[in-house]
Amino acid sequence: MTHLLTMAPLAGHDPLAPLAGAADLADSVVFLSPSERLVGQGIGDQAGPAETDPDPARRVAHLLEAARRAGRAPVVMGAIPFDPSGRSRLVVPRRLDRLSPACWQAALQRLPGPPAPPRLLRSHPRPDPDGYRRAVENGLARIADGELAKLVLARSLDLEVADPIDPCRVLTALIRRHPGSLLYSVPLPAEDGREAGVFLGASPELLVRKAGGRVFANPLAGSIAASPDPAENARRIERLLASGKDRHEHAFAAHAVVETLRPFCRTIELPATPGVVAAGPIIHLSTPIVGELRAPWASALDMALALHPTPAVGGTPTAGAVAAIAELEGFDRGLYAGMVGWCDAAGDGEWAVSLRCAEIRGNRARLFAGAGIVDGSRPEAELEETATKLKTMLTALGLSAAEPTAPGF
Repeated sequence: MTHLLTMAPLAGHDPLAPLAGAADLADSVVFLSPSERLVGQGIGDQAGPAETDPDPARRVAHLLEAARRAGRAPVVMGAIPFDPSGRSRLVVPRRLDRLSPACWQAALQRLPGPPAPPRLLRSHPRPDPDGYRRAVENGLARIADGELAKLVLARSLDLEVADPIDPCRVLTALIRRHPGSLLYSVPLPAEDGREAGVFLGASPELLVRKAGGRVFANPLAGSIAASPDPAENARRIERLLASGKDRHEHAFAAHAVVETLRPFCRTIELPATPGVVAAGPIIHLSTPIVGELRAPWASALDMALALHPTPAVGGTPTAGAVAAIAELEGFDRGLYAGMVGWCDAAGDGEWAVSLRCAEIRGNRARLFAGAGIVDGSRPEAELEETATKLKTMLTALGLSAAEPTAPGF
C-alpha cells in the first residue's frame, strides 16, 4: 500500500522545529552528517509501493520528477529496507532546509534534554540468547562446509514502557552523544495494526556519498567494546588492529565496496591497512575509500543500491547469506541494515547503513543489532557484541543497559 504523508501548510516556518521539539517528528524527515544537515517538514509524497515497481531507483526518479513539476526542491529523503523489494520510506519534503554550520550551532543550543528514564514494562529479545547462540553455531557450520565465507546475524529487542516515548528527545540524545555519526529520523505510517511512529538512529557507517565527480565510502567491520579508561581503550584498539579474525572479517567488506564501485570510477584510493573509528560503546575497524567518477551522472542512489547489502550487514556470498539470514534470525529486519539518506536530481546525495537504530511507536520500541560471523567466531562473543551495540539506543531511550537483562536480554 502507498502511504501519502501530509501536513497543513507551513506558517511562521522554523527550520529547527523538529529538532527543538516544536514539530512532530512523524511529520518530518531528518538526516544529519558531518557533510550535510537536512531537515524536511511537511511530507509531500511517498514513493510508490514495491508491488507496483520493485526498482527503488525508478521510484525515486518518479518522485524527483513530481517534485520538479510541483515546484519543490527535487530532493528525496528516507530509507530503503534490508530487502530492497520491501516497504521503502522515500519522501519529498514540502519544505526542505539545509542547515548551515552557524544554523546548526544555534540548533544545538535549542535541543531539548534527554528523555527521563522510563519505567520498563516488558522486554522481548528475538532470538533469545540461547537461540542466538544456536544460530551462530549453525552459521559457523555453513562456513566450515564452504557454503558461506561470512554471515551477519542480528537480534531485535522489543521494549514496552509505561508512557509514550518522545522520539524528539531520543534523537537529540543521539545527537549529543554521537555528533560524528550519521543521524536520521524517518516517519513510519500506521501499518499492520501498529500506530504511526518514526525510525531513527545514529549510524557509524557511511555506505556512499557522491559530491560532483567524487564518491566516498567508509565500510566498517570487525569491532571491540570500548572502555571508559583511556589506557585500557588504547590496549583494546591495539588488540582489534592485531586481530586476524577481525581483519579477515573487515577485508570482506572493504574488498566488496572497492570492487562494486570500480566500474563507476576512474580511480579509487584507500589506505593499505584499516584504521579505527569509535562509535559510542564500540570501536570498529574502518577503511575510508575515495573515488573519482568515470561518469559524473552516476547517482549516489545508483551506487548505494549496487553496494547494498554489503558483507558488513549481510555476508559473503550475498545470495547465500541473505537466504541464511531469513532462515536463522526469526524476525523481519525491515529498515534495519538497509540504507537511509537522500539524493537530489543531480545525483548528489549521501546514504548511511541503517545501524544503531530503533522503530518507535507510542510506548513501544524495537531495537536491532548484529554481529559478523566468520571462521574463528565464538557464539558467546558474538552475543556480547550485539549487546554492546544495543547500548547506543538503550542509552538514548534513558534505559540503563542493565535493565533489560533479566527478561533474557
